[in-house]
Amino acid sequence: MTRKIKILCMADGGISEDTYAPMRELEKYGAEVTIMVDESIREYTAMMDRMHACEYEGIKAAVTYEGLLNVVEDYDILCVHMTSVNREIIERGKNLKVVACLRGGYENVDVPACTERGIKVINSPWRSAPAVADFTVGMMIAENKNIARAHLAIMEGGWRKKFKNQAYIRNMDRCTVGIVGFGYIGRRVIDRLKGFGCKIVVHDPFLDPKVIADAGETPVSLDELLAVSDFVSLHLRYSEKTVKFFGEEQFRKMKPTAYFINTARAGIVDTDALIKALQEERIGGAALDVFDEEPLPADSPFRKLDNVTLVSHMGGTSADTMACSVEIGYQDIERYLKGEEMLNVRN
Repeated sequence: MTRKIKILCMADGGISEDTYAPMRELEKYGAEVTIMVDESIREYTAMMDRMHACEYEGIKAAVTYEGLLNVVEDYDILCVHMTSVNREIIERGKNLKVVACLRGGYENVDVPACTERGIKVINSPWRSAPAVADFTVGMMIAENKNIARAHLAIMEGGWRKKFKNQAYIRNMDRCTVGIVGFGYIGRRVIDRLKGFGCKIVVHDPFLDPKVIADAGETPVSLDELLAVSDFVSLHLRYSEKTVKFFGEEQFRKMKPTAYFINTARAGIVDTDALIKALQEERIGGAALDVFDEEPLPADSPFRKLDNVTLVSHMGGTSADTMACSVEIGYQDIERYLKGEEMLNVRN
């Protein structure tokens, strides 16, 4: 009798047992699906702490979950969200063929160790793209139209009508938006902005401008983008190549009325340079969802500024994001079970 392919799905505070339930449909291909909970990150806050640590420290921040270590050797396919798939887990998983990390990143998976063992690593690269794209446009409007500042004033008993950017509160259809990073999120932000009638220019340091042009957009140099944009929206991945990619030189090249939007990663930006640009009012303002230290320290200079909108790393937060993660992973595992090539292989 042919042995069934065994699939283990590790639930946590992000992707719950219920969210994983559609994976059971893979049993129609003769697979056996088990759903288990990583109790060490069952709570949402614990899961987010792990995610943040892994994004900055990599696999060394991913602690082995003993419950998985005890059973992993029985499975061919392992699906995780933030559960660690480090060398210890990989070496115990004698039958592993595929590790599916159902996130945009895969820092909690030791990809080189998987490659050594011939284990394919897949992920869910655009899982949060719709949520972050929606959020990014919302941040642009909130900062430009002073929505958060007016709300705060009312909640504190006031009724504020005058703001630092009074002279350049803009209609979106008269604005040029510079998109830095033409990936899953950047492209979706563009789609949404077109509905507002914005002019769009795009720069991606890792893409041939022809790719951008072939997609119907306007590729420009970074300097040109900074010179013409009323909003500069950052959508690069955080990596060794993008650490402090955006710094004092770039802020000095922006329009003094332009807004800087970061819903990507804090490490891509020189935070001190951004704070200085805002303090000296060399740019029109900023809207930020990500910070070098989270939660933002009580003494952070950002808290004293009146030309910035601050949000607590919520860009990808959506009930639909987690369901989307599972859908993308399901489709690739389905391809594998049908003998087809998987699309989101990372090694």
